[in-house]
Amino acid sequence: MVLCKACDRYMRILQRDSHPVQNIEDDVQDMYRRILDFCKTPKSAQEIVDEFGFSNRNYFRRHYLEEMLMTEKLKMTMPDKPSSKKQKYYS
Repeated sequence: MVLCKACDRYMRILQRDSHPVQNIEDDVQDMYRRILDFCKTPKSAQEIVDEFGFSNRNYFRRHYLEEMLMTEKLKMTMPDKPSSKKQKYYS
């Protein structure tokens, strides 16, 4: 018996594999690859959010964009204006 959706999701993760952390990391790496492929031509943060169905732009920025910019997997079209509304990202 499962009491909530979060518990149900957690139980499915546990049942899917004996190494759920590895599966989550694989999912994250897969998302990085998909974002990099999508950004071969410059895309705005909103375009990326819409393409991959992230819950909102802040989630995307915190969980994916910041890491990809720090590791230089993604680059900014206007690095001198990182908060510009016209900012786009490319791989």
